[in-house]
Amino acid sequence: MADRRGIVLPLIILGWIIFNPGNQAAVRNAELDALPSIEHVIAEEQRQLSVLGNSSWDAEFGTEGHTINVTGLEPERDFAWSALPTIKARAREQLEYALGDWGKLMLDGETDLPNPTPLYKNITGIVSGKWKRSAVQENVPIPQLNLTQYAPPSPFGHAGHARPFDRNITGNDGEISVRFAKQDTAYAGQDRNATAMSGEIKLTDGETSDVWELQLYGVYFASLGQAIMTTTSSKFSGIFALPHMALSSDNFESARSLLNESISDTIQEQIDGETHASNPWHSRIEAESENPFGTPDCELVVYLQQLAPVAGTQYSSTFMDFLERELRFPTGAIMPSAPDMHFSAIIFSPDCGYVLESQGPPDDIPQNGDHLTGAKIEVLWKHARQHLLVFSLALALQLFLLMRQMREASTPSTRSRISLYAVTILASNDGFVALTFLLGSLFFQSIWTMLVPVGFLAFASVAFFGMRFVMDIWQVQAPERERRVRAEVEEDQRREQRFHEALQRIRAERREREQQQSEAPPSTTTDATTNTTLPQTVAPTTTDGTATSTPLPTTTPNTTAPLPIDTGATPIFMPSDQAGLLPIAQPPLMNTEAHVRARMPSFASFYAKSYMLMFVSVLFATNSISWPASVRRVFITILGMCYLSFWIPQIIRNVQRNCRHAFNWEFVFGQSLLRLTPFLYFYAYKYNVVFADHNYYILALLAGWVWIQVVILGSQELIGPRWFIRSSWAPPAYDYHPILREDEEGATMPIGFSQAADADDAQSTPSSPLSDRRLSSPTITRRPSIAKEKEKETAKTKGKRVFDCAICMQDLEVPVVETGAPAETGLGANLLARRAYMVTPCRHIFHSTCLEGWIKYRLQCPICRETLPPL
Repeated sequence: MADRRGIVLPLIILGWIIFNPGNQAAVRNAELDALPSIEHVIAEEQRQLSVLGNSSWDAEFGTEGHTINVTGLEPERDFAWSALPTIKARAREQLEYALGDWGKLMLDGETDLPNPTPLYKNITGIVSGKWKRSAVQENVPIPQLNLTQYAPPSPFGHAGHARPFDRNITGNDGEISVRFAKQDTAYAGQDRNATAMSGEIKLTDGETSDVWELQLYGVYFASLGQAIMTTTSSKFSGIFALPHMALSSDNFESARSLLNESISDTIQEQIDGETHASNPWHSRIEAESENPFGTPDCELVVYLQQLAPVAGTQYSSTFMDFLERELRFPTGAIMPSAPDMHFSAIIFSPDCGYVLESQGPPDDIPQNGDHLTGAKIEVLWKHARQHLLVFSLALALQLFLLMRQMREASTPSTRSRISLYAVTILASNDGFVALTFLLGSLFFQSIWTMLVPVGFLAFASVAFFGMRFVMDIWQVQAPERERRVRAEVEEDQRREQRFHEALQRIRAERREREQQQSEAPPSTTTDATTNTTLPQTVAPTTTDGTATSTPLPTTTPNTTAPLPIDTGATPIFMPSDQAGLLPIAQPPLMNTEAHVRARMPSFASFYAKSYMLMFVSVLFATNSISWPASVRRVFITILGMCYLSFWIPQIIRNVQRNCRHAFNWEFVFGQSLLRLTPFLYFYAYKYNVVFADHNYYILALLAGWVWIQVVILGSQELIGPRWFIRSSWAPPAYDYHPILREDEEGATMPIGFSQAADADDAQSTPSSPLSDRRLSSPTITRRPSIAKEKEKETAKTKGKRVFDCAICMQDLEVPVVETGAPAETGLGANLLARRAYMVTPCRHIFHSTCLEGWIKYRLQCPICRETLPPL
């Protein structure tokens, strides 16, 4: 019968596709009902834009009586806007520390001199560092909010429950990274000083290990190197109030002019239907818009001040401008390495009431932190191309080692020793890399030309070489699988036969018991416990006048027919002509060959399962990007250990087949080191392009896991494949490296002593047809030299014997345990010496290298042509 379990997974996927969209549609409709209409949103945005356009600079903005009519700035909300002047003062201190007196004069509009501090005009890139709780936190009042007012409604119309705000950072320190990105449309203020920008911030709490990622929008003042960004939500219209966060009236005018233009264009896109988002400036990175049923978030206002770039050589502003143009529009000029960007930061939450700032000078020593540093995006793409080139070299070396191993394992004997699943894992790993790179090429257009070739190289490795090697091993090991399946089928048939025999025996015993009961004489007495009513008897008179006793029927009427009793008798068929009774024979059991063919797995199913597992792994890996950091770290570690477990199947196969050596050691060491290269790059290289947190503990765990596997493989070749398990846990197998003992019978000693052995040894050695022919030959044999006889005699006295290897025709000196020695003798001392010789089941001895080379091509003894067990 065909195995139809493989249809379960497609049915589950089909059911999920059919039934899931309805639920999503219901929830989506509830979300749309809870959201205000797009017309209402546009009207509110136009009103707030009008308020911004009619507002003016207020140095005391945020204090009581100094606000504007924008969502989130109402006095009744009780946000901590009274601390905004203190936050501005702290941001001004950071600007003066970065730019000196020139920055103070430029901020107040009192100088036209160029900036003496070299700064980047285009700050697209990623910076990271450490944050701490700011000292101005003491001057910030804690907002007393009514959380019920901000409770999200239920999707089914019920009132929601009050929840604590998300992004509420309670730790005292942690890590921060900021990714700067310009908007698709470039806007310039009245003096072309302000530039619209957006940024993605990742905050990690060092005490709770919580991670928050959010997106902010704002303005970058290129002349000062200062950026101001805010979040925007239904409870705080940060983008409309952002110009009032500026530190001077000049910056206020530049920001207001810029935002009037950019916000107007965004509103026009909403009116034209080009965008359907109710909040184009939402802070959720993954979502397209705000979730009305989600937990409210703490709003943030971020000040970022650019410092002098991190470089060993101080560059001038003119040279920095030229360097920046060369990075964006390369002409091939020979340039020094671009220095990293350098920023200080201060983060203020008006509704949650906390203030954070970057850790670094002058308040902290450089060893504790140097604010936020990182490379420009052009430098990152350049490094990514270089790193991809190195990784492609690692893939090429993996492919080279695989081709050498395929050439080495070109015979059925060597392929039978290799684990099918070990090679499959190696090939699947290459497929995983290929899918990852090809999928990444869809999102990273700047390095598309490098991602696609590297992905194709990995795909060629798995499609043209890896799976080809797997198919060759599959074909060679087909008889082994057939024997295993046949043994299982025969065991099942024997079990079924025993069951039928037991059933027939029970039925025969029951028939015999019923027959004995039917042939026994009727009992004259009846058990009182079973029947208390005795039938009445009458005495009819016979013709001869004697009376006989005849029982009368019982008084209880028989209301129902008796149930049929299963007697176990064989059913019969009565033909229409009454020719005889034909017993119905038992249905014949399915042929053994048919059972074996039905259970034999096909390579197509194995191939499909491998690719299905590979696709599922890629899907989970890409989906894990949005998981919490702790869960994602555990998943990536487990996935990495599975990725690096390619030697485990080979260790198991060595135990099953009692095989010491399957792969070449250059293949084992090369693959182990090369496949650790990506993890070494992610966890040990601080400046990796994926910004993975360097973690030496996880790297040590993964490297130790591979090292343990390699050590076990080496110990299996050196000590024995089964040294670490009990003998009863593995099937019996022949050992080609036994301990030779000089017992009385000589049953363990190999055949083929050297001709120079003494007469007693020659008499005790079993003869062979070849030696008999040599003795009967009339030709005169040459006597070995006296020195050689003395050498062999000396070897004999040292517990060794000298034999002849029939393959290389050279002497073979092996250790022999003398008669009467303990059973443990030779287990440890002769461990390496036993690896030098091999003894066949027919008791012929050879050099290990000679016989292994012979067995690669033929599983026959070179002397007597008997079949040899595979290595």
